[in-house]
Amino acid sequence: MRIQRALTAVCLFSASFLVAVSGPAGPAAGSAPPHDHSTHSHAPGAADDDEHRAQDLVGVPLHEIEKTTADNAARIERQTGRRPGRAQLKASADADPGVSGQWSPVLATPVVPVFTAVLPNGRVLIWDSVGDNAAETYPTHNFTRAMVWNPADNTSRRVDLQGTNLFCAGFAHLANGNILVAGGNANAQLAGTVRTYVFNWQTETWTRGNDMAGARWYPSVTEMANGEEVIIGGGPATAEVYQTNGAIRPLPNFTKYNARIYPFMISRPDTQLGLFGPYNPGYTITTMGNAAITGTANRDTISREYGSFSTFDIGRTLVVGGGSITEDGVAKRPTRTAVILDSNKGLTPTVTTTGSMSVGRRQHNATILADGTVLVTGGLSSTAKNALVDLDNAVTTAELWNPATGQWTALSAADRVRQYHSTAALLPDGRIMTGGGGICAACMSAGYLEKNVEYFSPPYLFKKDGSGELADRPVISAAPATVGIGTAFTLTSPQAATIGKVGLVGLGDVTHSIDQGQRYVPLKYSVNGTTLTVTGPPTGGVAPPGWYMLFVTDNAGVPSIARLVQVAKAPAPLMSPLRNSTGKCVDIPSSALTARTYLQTYTCNNTKAQALTRFTDDTLRVFGMCADVPSSNFTNGQRIWQYGCNGTGAQRWQFRTDGTVRPVSNTALCLAATANTNAAQIKIVTCTGAALQKWTW
Repeated sequence: MRIQRALTAVCLFSASFLVAVSGPAGPAAGSAPPHDHSTHSHAPGAADDDEHRAQDLVGVPLHEIEKTTADNAARIERQTGRRPGRAQLKASADADPGVSGQWSPVLATPVVPVFTAVLPNGRVLIWDSVGDNAAETYPTHNFTRAMVWNPADNTSRRVDLQGTNLFCAGFAHLANGNILVAGGNANAQLAGTVRTYVFNWQTETWTRGNDMAGARWYPSVTEMANGEEVIIGGGPATAEVYQTNGAIRPLPNFTKYNARIYPFMISRPDTQLGLFGPYNPGYTITTMGNAAITGTANRDTISREYGSFSTFDIGRTLVVGGGSITEDGVAKRPTRTAVILDSNKGLTPTVTTTGSMSVGRRQHNATILADGTVLVTGGLSSTAKNALVDLDNAVTTAELWNPATGQWTALSAADRVRQYHSTAALLPDGRIMTGGGGICAACMSAGYLEKNVEYFSPPYLFKKDGSGELADRPVISAAPATVGIGTAFTLTSPQAATIGKVGLVGLGDVTHSIDQGQRYVPLKYSVNGTTLTVTGPPTGGVAPPGWYMLFVTDNAGVPSIARLVQVAKAPAPLMSPLRNSTGKCVDIPSSALTARTYLQTYTCNNTKAQALTRFTDDTLRVFGMCADVPSSNFTNGQRIWQYGCNGTGAQRWQFRTDGTVRPVSNTALCLAATANTNAAQIKIVTCTGAALQKWTW
């Protein structure tokens, strides 16, 4: 099916298409400079919208787009001997896939893989933009081309959506494996939409959800420990939350990001939200109730527009590439640098540098692999001509980052250029599916439109003897359907004695270099015969509820084929109230964010002041701080306050089946309210079984 109109869906545009569509003698890509996000406000104004309207491919039928693209591609090939979109150089080590991996043949697809979500059955939901329409001007955008692709046999089924255009939307998995999509493209003026939709992965059908308060175009969506989805960016300043019941509430206390470019976001181990890009500064946000900013810090000195990120360990995220800076003495190039954000301690992440890629990239994808390493594919190495697509400065060689060493290794080169509107996602068999590219002004003038996918098999899938043969893989012969937070479960594997890693990998939600779903969660385990006893993720912040790929990796570095398992929501209290038998809840007075604020009781009201999380390290946390016994004074009548988490016995609590909560360091004392009224003090007192010492969670 043809799209009768193409949209560019970015905040960066090239004017070159306006000339290129006039005939095959049009100029090369990038004859007009792109809009520079490094000086762009986070609140796009009328001038920005005018530029969007001027540069968008309004009213251009796809048959004209495809003809123009093909004509330009043929012209460029005649002039240069090079077909646009084809990689010209292959890595010298290609003959040995055990060293540099191996790329598959290119496979045509009926939909451009601009938006890619891996489903719990191993299939992939893919969509792009509007389809055929008789009206040249497209006054409405009421259709989305979509398909479900099956990597097992490379077949597809169309699942087009009627009613709206999901181009420019944000999306993420829900706890049940369905895909929540928020926002999109409303009209020819590139206005956002207030709509949400849910794609059911089992029935392969769409359902419209509740509307947001703000119309969004380029938002990000991230799932939290309690199963809620946070929606930020895309135009409106006020963040919103898609609740587990489908209702949507505003977060009026977070209005720091409204840019129409996807923000970098992740759920943190402390169950708060981390927002850390592409701009500086970043924020730590409690998303319960009406929200609170608990920490603010710069990531680094670079604005990393169209960079990429990957959470490769508990609370640790690699941020790599992006931006347009002067580096190594050359102006207008994306950075090749990378940094690691560690959000395991404190309200602001610590930032350290790691190894740099061999070349700067932008419009690339950083994809977590089955063993916790990170693969970077695609991108462009210069922004001098155009920041979306530049085939003369394409980067087709893959690079692999090793968290253990912080170093990068160059691997094989892809057959096709993957730049603007391309995606990459890990599959349950350990391969990476890459695809897409095109549908923009600069793309058209360059003859760049990639309706296809190709697969990359990393070196870990091959023997290391130079034979090029596939390696023998460990096998998970039995695994549970559900994994709990902090609870033990068993796996069976004939190769149990040789297993070196067990890990969960979140299902991908990829677009515009951003993957809000992926994360690698290493799991602790022990071995007895063919059985591995594994401990689930430490918190729901580390692994929000939902479907994950469960991999084992042997001592030779070869991963299994994944088992798809569902991580359950963590036990309460998880961003939820701790309630005593008189109906009052533990509360932070006035939602104070300061240490040494004494706890109190208050009428349960479902606000952030009562959103406590019980961690597997026996701490009880709110706002990223811990319920604490001041100076470890374990005496009858000692008041309890919140304090920075420090790993001491003053912050460890037992939650007993009799409803009492006791300090681990003195279990003769119980957490208690001094009265059944509001603002009653919270203390530790001698356990008596009194009602004010009994709690439910």
